[in-house]
Amino acid sequence: MRTPIRYIILLLTLATGVSTVDAQSFRKTLNAAAAGEKIIIDGRLTEAIWQKAEKAVNFIQLKPEPGQPATKPTAVSILYDDEAVYVGAMLYDDHPDNILRQFSARDDDGGNTDEFGVTFDTYFDNQNATSFLVTAAGVQVDAIVKFDGINTAWNAAWYSAVAITDSGWSVEMKIPYSALRFPKKEVQLWGVNFVRSIRRYREYNYWNAVSPNVANILSQSGLLNGIHDVVAPLRLSLLPYVSAYAQNYAGHNAQSLNGGMDVKYGFNESFTLDMTLVPDFGQTIYDNKVLNLSPIEVKYDERRYFFTEGLDLFNKNDLFYSRRVGGTPVNYSKPYVALDSNERVIENPVNTRLYNATKISGRTKTNLGIGFFNAVSAPANATLQDTFTFSTRKLQTSPLTNYNVLVLDQALKNNSYISFVNTNVARNDNTYNADVTALLFKFANKKNTYGVDGSGDMSQLYKAGKDDVGYRYYLNFGKLSGNNTWDIRTRSITDRFNPNDLGYLDRNNITYYQVDEYYNTYKPFGIFNTTYNHVGIDYYRVYNPNAFMQAEIFGSHSAILRNYLYIGAYWVSQPFKINDYFEPRTPGRYYVRPQNYTIGATWSSDYRKKFALDGEINYKGFSEANHTTRFWSLSPRYRFSNKFSMIYSIDWQLQQGDVGFVNKVGDSIYLGVRKINTMTNTIDAAYIFTNKMSLKLAARHYWSQAEYSRYNLLMADGKLANTTYNTNHDINFNSFNVYMSYIWQFRPGSEMSVVYQNSIYSVGQNIETNYFNDVNNTIQTPASNSLSVKVIYYLDYLELRNVFHKNI
Repeated sequence: MRTPIRYIILLLTLATGVSTVDAQSFRKTLNAAAAGEKIIIDGRLTEAIWQKAEKAVNFIQLKPEPGQPATKPTAVSILYDDEAVYVGAMLYDDHPDNILRQFSARDDDGGNTDEFGVTFDTYFDNQNATSFLVTAAGVQVDAIVKFDGINTAWNAAWYSAVAITDSGWSVEMKIPYSALRFPKKEVQLWGVNFVRSIRRYREYNYWNAVSPNVANILSQSGLLNGIHDVVAPLRLSLLPYVSAYAQNYAGHNAQSLNGGMDVKYGFNESFTLDMTLVPDFGQTIYDNKVLNLSPIEVKYDERRYFFTEGLDLFNKNDLFYSRRVGGTPVNYSKPYVALDSNERVIENPVNTRLYNATKISGRTKTNLGIGFFNAVSAPANATLQDTFTFSTRKLQTSPLTNYNVLVLDQALKNNSYISFVNTNVARNDNTYNADVTALLFKFANKKNTYGVDGSGDMSQLYKAGKDDVGYRYYLNFGKLSGNNTWDIRTRSITDRFNPNDLGYLDRNNITYYQVDEYYNTYKPFGIFNTTYNHVGIDYYRVYNPNAFMQAEIFGSHSAILRNYLYIGAYWVSQPFKINDYFEPRTPGRYYVRPQNYTIGATWSSDYRKKFALDGEINYKGFSEANHTTRFWSLSPRYRFSNKFSMIYSIDWQLQQGDVGFVNKVGDSIYLGVRKINTMTNTIDAAYIFTNKMSLKLAARHYWSQAEYSRYNLLMADGKLANTTYNTNHDINFNSFNVYMSYIWQFRPGSEMSVVYQNSIYSVGQNIETNYFNDVNNTIQTPASNSLSVKVIYYLDYLELRNVFHKNI
């Protein structure tokens, strides 16, 4: 798999080793120059000032030969004026015809292309930065970079152009001050680094040397001097939108015309207000729905733009899961329980409507990050109909609800921090409110060789005048530096801890202890470019009652070979029987699962070639007969040209002899022995017309069956007994989705999108053994189809002011 930005993956996969202090002592310095003339962003570097400005040269490899000089020279200069910072780069290449230039959509995988990027640490705190990258095809990529993570969903309005020359290729960027946050100082001192990738060599080069053994890439930046007497401008931008929808479901047509606006306002040089008014998320891509027979909630990715952009400060400890905002009504199932004998549910909204959402975030001069988020969702009502009189009545499934998050994040020396988080959900009827408070910390020694981090949380649920309080703590100590690292951790979660009104927790009521050991190599040897090794052991107990749950040892081993074939293997062993306290869905009850082991392998071939193949295979064996799990996955991809590419994926899993919960009648808990057969087919295709215009297709068919061979009664000792229970719980589940989008970015920050969506979901009890018959039956199921057009226009106060002054 590849992330949206290849070079940013490097920011996160850099392990640890050379001390931060040592890395900082070798910081290079670059002086910015005043532009003094109008810079035309055409990628040509023809202005005289580019030739006079100081150059950042002598780039150093990160891959494939860490610490060695780059194979091709690069020269970068930085200019500035009252409006923006300008970056000009000449990327020399004696074979310009060999420069790889695959097109991609904005912020998508750079594909098979060379790249150049710059990262600004404007507060010079080694913990927060903004990154701007351009591919040799002219595609823009931007991101928020932190010492412990990135946010690739962040988008800024900036300008860039590239040109292929006889000497290689060149880049010009104009980054308005409105896209940056920086302190109010007469003289600026920023951290800066430049990255260049030469794709045909799989080579990554940095201006200020970056070691794969250092924990924090931002602490390895160079210094940018020379910017002075610039004033952070009024940062005010409006993004009004209009959208039109035509929808059809089971022969019923509907149309709608919508409008709204996003507002961004920087009320000082450090803090920004983001607000969405009457948001429209209708063009959001579909969720990858799955058949979930487990007691654990499926966590789906956030795909709504407002909730993916600029929320990195809030995403701590999984206390803010933005899908809760405007998500499923809190009493969604209530109508089916409250039905009279002659009633039926004719409408029950799956999601609540969002009135508005606001976030304020920024960082003070003392490096205190402050984040505030607030959103209000509308009441939701189900409609019930009398089957005799056809009269209807409304039943509220969710009251007017307010969601609130407050974060205080104090950055400290040595990549350390201490954070306070509070989340609150307040419902208008006051029947059920929720509050969670947490304290998080990380402390590292001066050389960043050892560190300790942890957290403590308290949840409070207020139901019918009663408080329900729960707690959680986490503590981790480890060695951060070197090819060989390790950590020791523990976590305890009480059975009453529940952050899930606004956060996400898969399981509470557990205590665990875990030890991990890592050994990685980054310099090529033999047939290997890099190798990664991890082994660990863990031990789990249930919190209440205090009892053994499970223990396991595990490991993973992978390598990138000299020919850039990635290979990996992993294994897990659970040598003791497992007391599963979650499957019975009843406090204090458990099911004894057998010992088991898992072995698996993965591979991925070189993406520089037109054809590449990814794959995975694994096997899970149990100590009892007729109980296995088999899985395999294949994903071929083909690049037809620099503009057209396609990826096909197929996954198959067969679980035989699996045991799971089916029903509870009184105090009797029934589990079923089942065969679960799951197959997923996906197609992703993209045709990129230009670096600002793309057509993309995503299609997915997910088919999963659970066929029960027998049912058993769960005994008090966790074993199964025969029973006469024979209710049919077989399931045949299908999810079929098509998403096609045309996107044209007609100016920075502005775009027009045309989206077609088709969605089919079907659930039945008839087990279909023929795949093609199942597909045919699924297609015959009533489908939801929609066609939408949306236009977003970016209005920047400074641009509007300049236009106004010119026309006076």
